[in-house]
Amino acid sequence: MSSVKPTFSRTLVCRSTATIPEIGYSDKVTLPPTFLSSYLETLNLHHESIPSPLILRITRQSGFRSEQINLRSIYCGVREFSNADEEAVSVPEWLLKEAQIEDGDTVIVETVQLEKGSFAQLQVLGSSTADMQSSADIRSVLETHMRKRMTALFVGETINVTVGGLDKPVQYKVSALEPADAVDIVDTDLSVDVINVSDKQMLKSEVRANISELVPGKLQTIKLDSIEKSSTTFSLFVPAQTTAIEVSLECEKGDASLFASRLVRSPSARDNDWYDVSAPSHRSKTLFIDNSQTSKESSLHFQEIFISVVSFTREFQGSIKAQFLELLQDASSAADTFTSNLLSMPNDDAVASSQEQGAITCANCGSSVPRQRLEMHRIVCERHNIKCTRCERIFKRGSDELASHWHCERCNLAGQVGDQEKHDQFYHTLARCTCSSENEFDSLVALADHRRTECPEKLIECRYCHTYEPQGPVSALAQDIIEGLRAHEAYCGNRSIECAKCKSRVAIRQVAIHAMLHAEKERERFCNLKPCANKECSRERTSDNPLGLCATCFGQFYTGQYDPGNQKLLKRLARVLHMQMTQGCKRSKCTNLYCATGSPNGPLSQNSAAAKMVPILKAYAPLAMGQDKSIDYNNIDLHLCM
Repeated sequence: MSSVKPTFSRTLVCRSTATIPEIGYSDKVTLPPTFLSSYLETLNLHHESIPSPLILRITRQSGFRSEQINLRSIYCGVREFSNADEEAVSVPEWLLKEAQIEDGDTVIVETVQLEKGSFAQLQVLGSSTADMQSSADIRSVLETHMRKRMTALFVGETINVTVGGLDKPVQYKVSALEPADAVDIVDTDLSVDVINVSDKQMLKSEVRANISELVPGKLQTIKLDSIEKSSTTFSLFVPAQTTAIEVSLECEKGDASLFASRLVRSPSARDNDWYDVSAPSHRSKTLFIDNSQTSKESSLHFQEIFISVVSFTREFQGSIKAQFLELLQDASSAADTFTSNLLSMPNDDAVASSQEQGAITCANCGSSVPRQRLEMHRIVCERHNIKCTRCERIFKRGSDELASHWHCERCNLAGQVGDQEKHDQFYHTLARCTCSSENEFDSLVALADHRRTECPEKLIECRYCHTYEPQGPVSALAQDIIEGLRAHEAYCGNRSIECAKCKSRVAIRQVAIHAMLHAEKERERFCNLKPCANKECSRERTSDNPLGLCATCFGQFYTGQYDPGNQKLLKRLARVLHMQMTQGCKRSKCTNLYCATGSPNGPLSQNSAAAKMVPILKAYAPLAMGQDKSIDYNNIDLHLCM
């Protein structure tokens, strides 16, 4: 790698920069403005003549010659020339580790020109690939990372690839490159060979030990302890054709909340697509997941949904079960019907009394009571029953149910006294998002709704690069807003590719429209076809001849004689038609009804044949006057044997 000759060099002090989430593990450095001016002045260049990309080689400076030989160099690109310190270069922290450079070391920064890379072999370090989601496309992830964050590769380099939904980057070591040990990978087709990928399934059980597989229809027991383990995560593989999924959690001891997500590997109160944080008095937690819309958003034949059970109490014990439903509408309508029946179901006394004449509603319990029994009912009812003034629910005086009855002072929710702590935690606790949003949300539920909709940090599966990336802020362009594109998809969709048909550069977001234009042109070409005037022929009229025939059909009428008025041509046409109707073509498979051979009526007489071909000759009459352009060939009833 050291054999590459530098075009310009300068000694600077190295400053380490932390990894920025928006940039990721990029290999681009920030230089002072004086570096650019010195580079242009030394090489006598203009701004338009700067090589693109500008690749740097950074090496730690050493005073010992023997040590200088063994120093390792790194190759990187330039982010910008805006470093405030004129004598320093800002290098990403992860890249400094590759050259064993520390913050404050003196380094030699050289500009070099590398060959375009054609092949790279990447080796997976440890079991990091197994940590990738099963639905992640390694090719798309690597392509996106190389395009957005990398400028050059060199043998021995360890690159960190960020994958949406993972807390840690996936690491690959560059073990081989062609055509050199350090190559430029900007605007080039790079063939990548990833080795050790076959070990993914073997390592999957090791890395995903904290994620259990949830088998549909199987009841699985859960035990959680706030000291050792306060949550557990399940992975549910759902076929794309599945319409809906029902996940139910039965709380046997303690209380827990249920969260699910399609992209986030560890769903929580902050990051989830579906949730159930119902009160501890509700012993069953249920999630109804509509998979019809989810399967449309993904290009895969199956979906992996992550489900988390988070304990709310110190100890929790319960069981979880998932099942596939044919129609979500049937399940939800059945649940609504069951709930409405419970709310509207009258007791036996109410049904019997409502059938009597003169029934009056009791002001205390709301029951229908016969007029003659109203006074007695009122005395007994007020002695034994009491009505809640806020929800008008009836309780027995002195009962445990009345003692534990509770109403939230902020939202008027009714429940039990033991529900207050969890209700306040999820619905009345102020929360802030880690994104740049300055809004303070009044509850965790509102924060979760923000993070699954408008938050720039929301993970999406990009429709163009098919990787899991944060959606980014709202675009300011009207076209992006109309198409529903956020920052990442707007950037990704503006990349151009070459059309295979017209060889023009087309933005990826416009590929579908561009393909429709080609299809429309193809349809127009077929619509503008000029068929042969011979109704027995299906060829296109390619030759410009007076009879409007294709080259094959016109062959029998062609002659090299001078015929300015087309008189001889019309005579040949009349002779061919007359012989065809009176004598036939003598072909055994002829189906032409205007031929003596193919017609079931046999040959025509001389006069009948002459009378039948008169309309055809009249249609070609303008040929004799040199007005062949006025002939409508599509309306000529010409049938010639082929």
